[in-house]
Amino acid sequence: MVMIIRYESNSTYRKANWVACDKANNRSRERTITLSLILPWLHWSTEQVNFYHHSTVSKLKLTYIPIPSDALDMRRLLTVNYYTLGIILNLDCRYSDSVLSEFSRQQLPYNQSYHWLLVTKLDTPPITTLHDLPLTIDTEMSVAVKSGLDYILYDVYNPSYRHGGILNVTYMGKWNQYSGLDIKLTQYKYQRRANLEGLCINVSLVLLHEPTPDFTTYMTNPINRHLDTMHRYNYALIRNLQDYYNFTIHLKLTDSWGYLINGSYNGMVGDLIAGIADIGGSPIMFKNERLKVSEFTVQTYMAKGCFIFRHPKKRTVHNGFLKPFKKEVWYFTIIMAVLSWILLWLTARVEIHFRDHPPLNTLYSHTGSETALITLAAACQQDNLGLSDGPQLYSGRLVFLSLFLWTLLLYQYYSASIVGSLLAEPPRYIKTLQDLLDSDMPVGLEDIAYTRNHFATTTDPIALELYRRKVAPGKGRKYAAYFNVTDGLRRVQKGNFAYHTDVDSAYKFITARDQLNIDEFTEDEICDLVEITLFPAPHLGTVTSKHSPFKKMVTYGLRQIIEHGIGERIKHVWRYRQPLCPASYKLKPVQIPVGEFIPALFLLLFGAIGAATVFFIEYFVKQGIPCSWIIGQFMRKSQ
Repeated sequence: MVMIIRYESNSTYRKANWVACDKANNRSRERTITLSLILPWLHWSTEQVNFYHHSTVSKLKLTYIPIPSDALDMRRLLTVNYYTLGIILNLDCRYSDSVLSEFSRQQLPYNQSYHWLLVTKLDTPPITTLHDLPLTIDTEMSVAVKSGLDYILYDVYNPSYRHGGILNVTYMGKWNQYSGLDIKLTQYKYQRRANLEGLCINVSLVLLHEPTPDFTTYMTNPINRHLDTMHRYNYALIRNLQDYYNFTIHLKLTDSWGYLINGSYNGMVGDLIAGIADIGGSPIMFKNERLKVSEFTVQTYMAKGCFIFRHPKKRTVHNGFLKPFKKEVWYFTIIMAVLSWILLWLTARVEIHFRDHPPLNTLYSHTGSETALITLAAACQQDNLGLSDGPQLYSGRLVFLSLFLWTLLLYQYYSASIVGSLLAEPPRYIKTLQDLLDSDMPVGLEDIAYTRNHFATTTDPIALELYRRKVAPGKGRKYAAYFNVTDGLRRVQKGNFAYHTDVDSAYKFITARDQLNIDEFTEDEICDLVEITLFPAPHLGTVTSKHSPFKKMVTYGLRQIIEHGIGERIKHVWRYRQPLCPASYKLKPVQIPVGEFIPALFLLLFGAIGAATVFFIEYFVKQGIPCSWIIGQFMRKSQ
């Protein structure tokens, strides 16, 4: 009869002289150790009695189950709520094969959750027995072979029994009662097992466009890299992973990442669930429902989708000539001008009163109008309109000087503000998704799976209202506002249109001429571009099938590739850089649009019409023509 002894302890068993216990003690002196001991128990020996005594003193929980037995439920025996479980099996027991076969038959995995120690007195490891076990690259199995007073230890694994891998038995070290444990394999597990010897691993890859001219050229040469950018980038990482571990890729193409439809997944995730694929070749978005059916390894990609549009050059002030001053300043300026006019008029009248000679110029003959013109000329920084003489009294000269100094400072502030406002970049008032929704700018979307999925699952009221009002079929739209990249960016280039797309596709068309009849964006058009995100940039990672033995292997390999800078280099090969507005753009001469000059033209036109009207009135008055006759002639012609 063979007994399975399974015990859990909060303290390490230090006094046992068995190889299993010594190995466990060397691995951890402080942490709790959980072991399942599967040993021949044909009769009670002194050693076995001592073990039972120490177990009782240490308050260990022991369970005895005879083998063979119908109660040999390996799942119940070897499932605990710890991360790992140590298993020691004496291969010299005649029932050891049944233990291994039951472990395999009940589909318990040979992974890192179970640390196996197989003990035998044979001269060499039992290759025949080990060869038929469904081992993987994740297996933690050691074989201890008795050699005199020593136990020779071997590390045993198979890259993948299911994929036809070759059993690998590597010298690990030795143990004896006096010198203890001597381990030679000190490298990390996936570093020393890096050679899979050409093992064929199934990879599922998403492609949304037809690979041209052929698949190999399409996936390895950065031609039209705006197509399937993330998939070709991630495939390049998988190719580097292939070189790192020396395996062969068996590729399966699909056109979807994998979404839950009618209770089952399609696309790449569906291939992983069905066992058709071991690794996902395309990066996939982190979602709670996908965590239940796949294993995420390393984040390898960040997909950035956003609305791109040329910001309208709209100024918030309709009359730029009134912009420099607030209403209060304009009111104060008018009051000061009227006050200066009154003071000039008073000083001129006082001077006329005290002079005993006739008026020398119009300042004294037409005092009211002349002082008004002087005030207006000072405000506009003009000369004295032909005035032959200024005020003679010191009071008048002080008023005259103060008026011109005040208007000089006023004009400096006014002109500087006008010039600065015309040269400054127009304010950009569309900065958020809410601003885009409130504007009258139409929008369009590229038909991308994750964009449709966002609108189908989001609870953001702004995004939902944007879709309902500007995208979904409705008033003025027979179909949803989905456009391909060519049409969408052509509309963006014309202006007054916002297009949501993946930036890798957009940057390609913005920065280079191509065969699709989209001219390269000019410098002015690039500097007008604004980006608004519809949703945060999704983090995408590489996945494996659920409980895959390759998960840790892929994680370690991709982490090595990315941290050594290879991932960044591949990114520069496959991803377009954002076109930037050059710093010299602000130094270019700015052309003032006619709309900014229209108020000045209207003022000039109004002055010309007013001057012509006054001229004709003065002419008719000088000629002695009655105004009633002029009005009568005008009325008859109008009838």
